[in-house]
Order: sequence, then structure tokens, then C-alpha cells
Amino acid sequence: KWTAVELSMTPRSDDAAAAAWKVRLQADGAGTYSEGAIADAKQMPLTVSAATLEKLKQGEHAAKSGKCETKAKNIAKTGEKTIRYESADKTSECTFNYSDDLGLMISTTTFLAIADTMQRGERLQHDLRYDRLGLDAEMEQLVAAQKDGSAIEIGNIASILQSLVSDEHVIDRVRRRAARLLQDSGL
Repeated sequence: KWTAVELSMTPRSDDAAAAAWKVRLQADGAGTYSEGAIADAKQMPLTVSAATLEKLKQGEHAAKSGKCETKAKNIAKTGEKTIRYESADKTSECTFNYSDDLGLMISTTTFLAIADTMQRGERLQHDLRYDRLGLDAEMEQLVAAQKDGSAIEIGNIASILQSLVSDEHVIDRVRRRAARLLQDSGL
């Protein structure tokens, strides 16, 4: 049984807009999200549900076997991902761009959704301070991402959503969407 799991993502070298990031979680669901170079990475705390942890477990057998990368040719390069499972006596990890292993891809997609949520929270924080008109489009995208499952564990950005709800200078549509997301998350 693993005690910690993490996925780190290094974007393609030609993707200047994307930053490297890492999500690290303990077996109890507590963890951190960090973005940028390791030396100056800002770490943000996060927690995930038991259901999310179950999805993350599905890639462990691929990491243990070391057979992560697909053998298929002409697969788009989406960035290098390294998944690591740690237990009391062993660490299993592998690095890949894309995998044929369904369990590993489920784990990877789940990590990507967690990271996407954290990144959207950061953009909302930025827009609240510097681009209030941009909040509407960003909230619309967050709601769509939450509906299609590419943004999960919305509770990790509850503080910025609550700030949007309580700020009377934010347009009503943004405030309503933020309130609905909080309500759907049970907060």
C-alpha cells in the first residue's frame, strides 16, 4: 500500500505558455500543488476525496512494472509526465508522454484535472485583482470544465470562489456561478 503518490508534468519545450507543475498527495488525501521551477515553486495545500484517491491508485501497477510509455508511433507530444508511488519500503516510478495502460491514463487524467482546477483558481485570483472583466469568461470556462470532469475537487479553490461571491464589485453572473460551484461542492 502506497503512502504517497505524485505526478509531475514538464511541458513540451516549444510550449512557452505552460509551466511545469507537480501534485503530491498522501494516502489520506492531503497534499500540495506546486508550479514552476523547483527552487522557486509556490506550494499550495490541497485535499482530495476518497473517490479521487481510488482513481489515483489505478496507475500503480504500471509504475511498478515500469511499462508506462506506449509503443505506438506518431503520438502527439503533450509533455513529459512522471508518476511516483511511494510506500514504506519501495518507490515505483515511470516517465511517459502517453500510455496504453488504462489504469495509468485514468490516474494521469485525474492528476491533470486536479492541476487544472488549481491553475484556474490562480487565474481567478489574478483576474479578481487585475482584470475583473476577465472573470466572466474564466468562470464560464471553469463551470464547463467542472461539468465535463476536467476540473475536479473544486473545494481546493473555495477561498477564491467565496471572495468572488462576497465582492459586490464583481458582476452578478460571476457571483452566481461561483456560489453554484460552492454549493455543488457542498461548501
